[in-house]
Amino acid sequence: MSKLLRFFLLLGITSSILYSCSDTTNSVIKDFSPLTNMGEYDTIVLPMDLDNAIVNGIIIPSSKQTTDGYFSFDFETDKTDVSKQYFYKIYYQNSSYKFPEIKNGGIHPYCHENFYGSWENVSEGFKAVTGNRVTDKFRIVGNPRDERLYYGGDISKQVFSKERIDGLKNAMRNTPEWFKSIQEKAQKENRDIEQQLFLDALWMIKDETRKGDFNHRWKRNPRVGNYEFMLVVADQAALANLPDYIKNIGQTDEKSSFINPFYYFRNGEGSKMDGVSVMTSDRVLKVSATIDPAKGLYINPAQQRDENIDTQYLSDACNSTEDLYENARFEQYSHAIDRGYTMRNVPLVRDVINEPYSQDDFFGAMEKYDSTELIVGHSFNSQTPCETAFIQDSVLTLINPGNVEGKELRKQNVGAKTRIGFTYGKFRGKIKFPRQLNNDNVWNGLTNAFWLIYQDEAEWNNRRPAERDGYIPKGEDGEESLEKKQKNYFYSEIDIEIVKTSPTWDNEEFLKDDDRESDNVMFCCTNWDLANQDPQKFFKGVDDISYKDKTFELHRWTDHYKAVTSKYPIKNDKLYDPEYFYYEIEWKPTEIIWRAGPTPDNMELCGYMNDEYTSIPNNQMLCIITQEFHYAEWWPFQPFSQNGVPFPKNDIEGKVYEIVVE
Repeated sequence: MSKLLRFFLLLGITSSILYSCSDTTNSVIKDFSPLTNMGEYDTIVLPMDLDNAIVNGIIIPSSKQTTDGYFSFDFETDKTDVSKQYFYKIYYQNSSYKFPEIKNGGIHPYCHENFYGSWENVSEGFKAVTGNRVTDKFRIVGNPRDERLYYGGDISKQVFSKERIDGLKNAMRNTPEWFKSIQEKAQKENRDIEQQLFLDALWMIKDETRKGDFNHRWKRNPRVGNYEFMLVVADQAALANLPDYIKNIGQTDEKSSFINPFYYFRNGEGSKMDGVSVMTSDRVLKVSATIDPAKGLYINPAQQRDENIDTQYLSDACNSTEDLYENARFEQYSHAIDRGYTMRNVPLVRDVINEPYSQDDFFGAMEKYDSTELIVGHSFNSQTPCETAFIQDSVLTLINPGNVEGKELRKQNVGAKTRIGFTYGKFRGKIKFPRQLNNDNVWNGLTNAFWLIYQDEAEWNNRRPAERDGYIPKGEDGEESLEKKQKNYFYSEIDIEIVKTSPTWDNEEFLKDDDRESDNVMFCCTNWDLANQDPQKFFKGVDDISYKDKTFELHRWTDHYKAVTSKYPIKNDKLYDPEYFYYEIEWKPTEIIWRAGPTPDNMELCGYMNDEYTSIPNNQMLCIITQEFHYAEWWPFQPFSQNGVPFPKNDIEGKVYEIVVE
C-alpha cells in the first residue's frame, strides 16, 4: 500500500476505531465488515483516482489504490437451521447526495435517481453462502444499473487526428451525392467548401460515439461524498419470492420503473419478508475528486471549428493529441458570442486597474466621442489555442490580451472547462481572478465567473422530465417561447458571476447615489431552470428566501424568463487582494448553496435556492472558469456601461490552481 493511501486512510480516523452495524431482529447475519482491506476506521477517506476517467469513467477503488482494484468485505452468519441454504448480496448507495427513500409514508418518487449499485455484473444475483464466514469483493463503478441509455460507440476513437479528418473529407469528395449536399450546405451557411468538409468530418467523428455497444460508464459517474453499505441474506424460499428487479438492479418493475433496493429492504416489501436478513454497516466511505490542471489542457478541434488554426503556442501540456484527449482534466473554452448585442466602444486603450483612470475620465470619454468615432463590434474568442489559456508550473493561466493603439482593438474573452462530469457535489475552485475595480472604483469591464454547465446535449444527459408544462429551450425567448416548452431537455447551468452592478433589481435611483462610488462588486448566483413551473412556489418578479441567518432576494424577470438570480455585495479588495480565493457551488438534489472565502474552512454564505422556488438539475455537469466582457444590457442598472470601458492595454491575468468536488 502506498504512503499516500495510508495518509488518506489515517485522515478517516474518527473517535472510535471500532465500527458497528445495524441489523434486523432475528437476523442470521452476526457480523458484516465492508472495506476490510482499507484499515479499521469508522470513516475511510479516499480520493477518486481520475486517471483514465475520460474514457472509462471513475472506478472506486482504482488498481492503484488497492492490490486488486476492489474493496473486500466479509460477514459471519449464525445458521440456526442447518437444513436451509442461504444467499447473499451487497448493495451500496451514495448517502450524501440522494433523495430520502420514503415520502409521505410511501416510496419517494425520485429515490430511484439515487446513485446505488451492487455487483458490477448486474445479472449476477444473490450468491450462495458457503460456510459461516464469507469473504467477497466489489467496486463502485459508473452506470451501476447497466442502463442502455448510457451505451454508445468506442469513445477512444473520438480523436480528431488530421489523418482521420482527411480520410473523411476525401470520402465526401469522392461520393458525388454526398459532396453535392456539402456544397449546398456550405452555400446556405455562407462557408467555403473546405471549412464545411472539415465541420462535417468533426460531426461524423463525434456521432460515431453516440451509437454502439460500449458501456459509457463515464456518462453516469459515481458521485462524491459518503457511501453506505447494506448486506442482504435470504434463505432459499425468500429468494424465490424476491422480485427480479431486486435480484438484478438493472431490471425494472411492471411500471418500467427502477426500484431502489435500499427502499425495498428498509421500508418496502423486503422489510416484512420472512427469511430475509438485512444489515447496514455504520462504516462510511468518503470520496472526493481533485481536478488538477497539471494533467494538461486539451484543445478540442470540435470546439475550435477551424482546420487552419495557429499552432505556435501548442506545448506538451496544451495540445490536441491523443494523450491529452485521454488524460487532460481541462479543455480550452470558447464563449458563445451573442450577435444580438453590439458594442459601440470608446476608441481608447487604457490599463484601467493599474493606471490613473478616474470616474471623471470614464464619463468624460463617453461624452467625448460621437457615433462615427465609436468602435462597433462584439467581444471575441481566441483564434490561437494555448495563447490565452495554458498550463504553466501546474497552474492553469487565463489571459484577456492587451491591445496596442493603432492596431485592431479587441475585448477578448477567455475560459476553460473541466472534462469529467459529476451529478451533485460541493464544487470549490481555488482561483486568483483578476481585479475588477480600480482605486476610484471604476470597472474594467470584466465579469469573472465560476459555473457549472451540462456535459452533453444528448438524450443520456437530459434533466428529469418536467411534470407540468415543460422546459423552454435555451435559444427561445419572448412570450411566444411558452408555446415551445419541452417535457425532456438537456440544458442545465448554475452560476457564480462577479460583476459590477446594482445590488437591487428595480431601483435606478440607486445609481445616482453610492453605487458608482462603492467598492462592492456583486456576487451573482443563478440557476437556469428553463422556466419549468414544477416548483410549488414558482414566481416572477422578486421573492425572498431565508437560509441560516440570511435572506436573499430571488429574481425572475417574467414567467418565461429561464433563470433565477440573487445578488450579494462583496468588497472588491476582499476577493482580489489575497493570492487566491475559494469559490463554491454546493449542488444538492433539492437545493443549491453558494459560498466564497479565503480558506475552505472559512466560507461566507452568498446565495441560496431550493426546489420549492426553482427546478434543481439532476443531470451530469462540468465546471467552467471564465473572464468575459459582458454586455451591460445583461445586468440592468449597471453604473458603468461596457461601451465606456476602454480596451485593455495590458494582459489581464487569472489563475486556476485546482477544483475540488466533495
